[in-house]
Amino acid sequence: MNLKNDGSKRPPAYQGEEIGYCKPPTRRRFKKSGNPNGRPKGSKNRKMIIKEIANEMHNVGQDGQRQSILNLVLRQLRNMALGGKNDRAFAEYHRLLQAYQPEVVGGDAGCLVAPAELTPEEWIMEQTIRNKMLLLQHDNDDG
Repeated sequence: MNLKNDGSKRPPAYQGEEIGYCKPPTRRRFKKSGNPNGRPKGSKNRKMIIKEIANEMHNVGQDGQRQSILNLVLRQLRNMALGGKNDRAFAEYHRLLQAYQPEVVGGDAGCLVAPAELTPEEWIMEQTIRNKMLLLQHDNDDG
């Protein structure tokens, strides 16, 4: 699109340039960004910090075994929910159980039937028969 001396209200410096979506003026196109340093590569966001804290191991709980904080918090939530006095804890525990419980397979699902393992003698016999059939097919194709 060439718009030289077309009577437009554009400044003379921009007369020969294309305008529109994804076509900024060339004078302003390549400059230093507003955030020159950006986010440092090693910095952590909230999700990473929470994961790091939740996966910390501590020597507390049953039999002095090392357990993660997430494990300890979930056990405490379970104890509070089953105590019967905290309705919010029960609701949250019930929500977690529903969200992470394994799905029950319905009645219309199939089942996989796998044959039993063959003894070495049965396998040799099966391969011998298979080889004979392949030779017969090969002879019939040639002749």
